[in-house]
Amino acid sequence: MTVPTYQLHHLCIFEKHPRDAMWNWLRWYHAIPAYYWEGIPDLHHTGEGGVDYTFLACGAPFQMQLESPPYQFEYERNWFAEHGSGINHICWIVPSAYDTVDHLQSNGAAVAMPYEEFGDTYHGFVAIDPEGRWVEVMSYPGEFKTPDVEFRPVGLPGLQTLGVVQLCRDLDSQVEWYTGVLGQRIILDARSANDGLAYLADHTYEGRQCLNVLATPSTEAEHALMERHGPVISTILYQAGDVDAAWRDAVAAGFGEVAVPAHDDRIGARTGYLREPSGNLVQVRERLAA
Repeated sequence: MTVPTYQLHHLCIFEKHPRDAMWNWLRWYHAIPAYYWEGIPDLHHTGEGGVDYTFLACGAPFQMQLESPPYQFEYERNWFAEHGSGINHICWIVPSAYDTVDHLQSNGAAVAMPYEEFGDTYHGFVAIDPEGRWVEVMSYPGEFKTPDVEFRPVGLPGLQTLGVVQLCRDLDSQVEWYTGVLGQRIILDARSANDGLAYLADHTYEGRQCLNVLATPSTEAEHALMERHGPVISTILYQAGDVDAAWRDAVAAGFGEVAVPAHDDRIGARTGYLREPSGNLVQVRERLAA
């Protein structure tokens, strides 16, 4: 079986009040590259919910999608009933989503939403990785594509999205799965005795600096998320030229304080933590060398 190429694209936040929540992001150097609603042809609709997607970006390829209830599918509504506002899934772009279903299932993933074609916009399905986190897989059959923003540091702090952090129960097995099945490579390995973290990147890393970080909980806030949800997509990761200024600006924009920037021995860089309106963690680190 040919291994598909997986490109990290965005994460999806199920948010009770996206119109209110997005103002915090917009005050913190973010832009809206796309908004999709029920009147747009071909995007998926059901009798119980429609499309309400707001994409947010900040100076880099990795984006966030704020999705508003009611959610289109029963499996999404069940997740929201259990977990509330939070990061629901990470989305990967592949050449053919249809050809990817068997590849993931044969490597230990379950399917939450079967493969479906949404007209000329996109084709896709939602899988569940071996520890229970959701993986959306999409392909674009035509000209439709969520627009990118300009890739350069934003504002005086030089802020940019960098990727996402997923908290793991068995870190080594998850690094093996994401490298072996999704074809990611290790950029930074700070593991010891199945503890710590690993920075993973896809094949586009040189031109699209996006990271999928797999980690075990190390802070009180991370331990609380794991106790509440189990293995979870926990954190939106940023890099900044001036971490302290970026952190202060986020607090001024309405983000909650979690931990002021300090040296993180695991990655050898200053890192600060915040909490965004949905309750997810936000991590701002010093700029990562290319």
